[in-house]
Amino acid sequence: MVLASCTQFQKEGLIESESAVTAFKVKAENLDELKNFNWETVKEMFKENDGDQEITLEFEFLNSIPSDTSKKRLDNFTFKLTGKTSHIDNMTSKLKRMIDKIADVEVEEMEIPIKD
Repeated sequence: MVLASCTQFQKEGLIESESAVTAFKVKAENLDELKNFNWETVKEMFKENDGDQEITLEFEFLNSIPSDTSKKRLDNFTFKLTGKTSHIDNMTSKLKRMIDKIADVEVEEMEIPIKD
């Protein structure tokens, strides 16, 4: 699931108004969805923003596999970064690395199957 929010600004006494995308959120129950996410989508969402516009990127994993307390498991997690639109490349790069590391730990060390 992908969510985006928009904020509109209107200068008092002027007809001109500006709008900006200020948040982007992805929710997944499958780590493959996050690991294989098309990061260009994020850049596309914010391309019309002013470079100084503050934005929030959020990626959430909801583990829907039934809990087995005798085994290690990856619980729900959320990564959230806030910064300027001009830093979108750096922000997406950091998020991608975090998701890749978590997915690798989940697959290699915890041996929890990734749903297809």
